[in-house]
Amino acid sequence: MANVVIAGGSDETRLLLRGLVRLHHHRVVAEGYGPETLSQLPKDLDHLVFLLDADLENPQWVEQISALAKVHPRRRVILLTSDGTPAFEARMRTLGIDRLLRRPFAVHDLVEAIEPVAPP
Repeated sequence: MANVVIAGGSDETRLLLRGLVRLHHHRVVAEGYGPETLSQLPKDLDHLVFLLDADLENPQWVEQISALAKVHPRRRVILLTSDGTPAFEARMRTLGIDRLLRRPFAVHDLVEAIEPVAPP
């Protein structure tokens, strides 16, 4: 079971993601609208996945995402986006984002993105 943090997006998006994460037997350990959600977590969580619907043009999101590697070195960051340009993908990787899910995505793509973090 992975410990999942859902941050960003609308209330409806977070509700849907929370349901899908729980349906596939993972635990939602935190959820929130803004980037501050990422900084309010215990540092001792294992099997941690950050599921983000974030605006990378917002410096607060960029700062918080960049800090994740230092605070939670064994984590996985998944970004939900509709942007798929090569420049965007390059920027995403420099921030330490591990996986990009382009909208619309299939549920199995979300599950596959989370699974590598879940213990066997």
